[in-house]
Amino acid sequence: MKRLWPLIALGVCAFLIFAVTTLPAAVVVSWLGSSGISAGGVSGTIWNGRAQVLQIQGANIGGVEWKLHALPLLAARISADVKVTRIDGFATTKVSATPTGTVSLTDLTASLPLSALPPGVVPGGWAGTLNGKFALLTLKDGWPVEVDGTLDVVDLTGPARRPDKLGGYRVSFDPASADAEGLKGMLADGGDGPLQINGTVELKADRSYAVDALVAARPNAPRNLVTTLEFLGPPDEQGRRNFSMAGTL
Repeated sequence: MKRLWPLIALGVCAFLIFAVTTLPAAVVVSWLGSSGISAGGVSGTIWNGRAQVLQIQGANIGGVEWKLHALPLLAARISADVKVTRIDGFATTKVSATPTGTVSLTDLTASLPLSALPPGVVPGGWAGTLNGKFALLTLKDGWPVEVDGTLDVVDLTGPARRPDKLGGYRVSFDPASADAEGLKGMLADGGDGPLQINGTVELKADRSYAVDALVAARPNAPRNLVTTLEFLGPPDEQGRRNFSMAGTL
């Protein structure tokens, strides 16, 4: 019997490895339901699977494919190559997650409509496209703590009552500008809209944000937009007005 124990142990290990490597992706996705994650049309395995539709906290992400890497599991990390496909956008990245709730996205490239964001992030009546390119984006408990890259808002239109075509804008994050208080990005317009904007966007460690910028209307700006800017106060010598906005998410 003692001679059989090594064979029995080997057989048990082989069975467990087979069970894990062939575990259906649908079973794993069902475990995530309590986290606000749901999916439809799930196929493949936990290691290499896909879902035709994925929703996170009520937001429709789109179709998702993933390839899980085994080696990081030895260091108690989950790492996977992820690809999101939609009719109106896409996203590709490598995702790493730790048991402490830290999620890192590396080599992230994405183009998604504003409507793809979770409800409450963007007020109703605004439309546009988000184009992101990040070497690194690290989230802790869902809040950015490391950012290296750029986020563009293209063809921004809004608000709902009197929508205007506001053009494009970019926020650039340099990791060298981060400190203990949070992250700071540089805000600028894309030159194709009715507004000239230059300023900063701060994402603070207490999950608050602050936008400070100088805003000026271009000669082709709609009259109602020019009138709105007048509420910001008197302009400087270059026709720019101070604009500030802050809040907590």
